[in-house]
Amino acid sequence: MFGSARPRTVLVTTPNVEYNVRWETLPAGHARHGDHRFEWTREEFRAWARRVAERHAYEVEFVPVGDEDPEVGPPTQMAVFHQTEKSVMADRTAKEVRAA
Repeated sequence: MFGSARPRTVLVTTPNVEYNVRWETLPAGHARHGDHRFEWTREEFRAWARRVAERHAYEVEFVPVGDEDPEVGPPTQMAVFHQTEKSVMADRTAKEVRAA
């Protein structure tokens, strides 16, 4: 998506696995929902998002979703990716070249 569709803004959310200790009925080591392929720590999610942003010329900011627990963070985490101005200009130039 980042390399071919190149939307100007992308929102990505994932559960914060660190928050799972606050769910009293969730057994340790289990995902919140059976359809979750993964649940990342805050650091894992931020590292992944920063790599994607750098590789595809996006800026990324991180936004908590839900109340932030002082020890384990928010229940859900969100990365908001924005194309950089340099990237937007390069996309316009590439489209102009293809149209010519």
